[in-house]
Amino acid sequence: MRKLINCLVVVLAVAIAMVSCKTKSDYTPYISISSFLLNPEYENDSIVGCEDTVKVAYDASLDCYVLDTVSVSDTVVFVAGFGSRGNDLLSATITADTMAMAFRYRLNDDIHAALQPSSSEKDMKLYFNSGYNFVCFPVTYIPKKPGAHKVTFTVTSDSKFSPATVVVMQNVR
Repeated sequence: MRKLINCLVVVLAVAIAMVSCKTKSDYTPYISISSFLLNPEYENDSIVGCEDTVKVAYDASLDCYVLDTVSVSDTVVFVAGFGSRGNDLLSATITADTMAMAFRYRLNDDIHAALQPSSSEKDMKLYFNSGYNFVCFPVTYIPKKPGAHKVTFTVTSDSKFSPATVVVMQNVR
């Protein structure tokens, strides 16, 4: 019985020590992009089908993700996510040539609640309140003219390994 009590005391002490430790983690924030759909069909604000998917490949020489070629006026829809694992998100920016493409994203009410008043959706600069470590939202763009168009996503967290950047390039014919 004494052995059991000693064992429980040790387990309890370890549990208290682990719970009371407030160590800060430092993970590089990340950006995820996925589900590239071409010319989606909508019904009641939901996607019910699409013409095709757009293939994506990483090009190390350009240090960016390159999407298959699309035509002017095609609609490309995908999901963008910003995360920071054990750290808080601080900001996220999206840079796109709005003269070459009609670019928009839609934030739901939960993401709006996570944003500071200094955020500017029009300028594609988001500043997060404390306590948020992941957000994702749909992005849509329609190329207006031929060429190679880039979209740059940058996320900053309170990690010392911040920021992280991902560039997506779309060739348009």
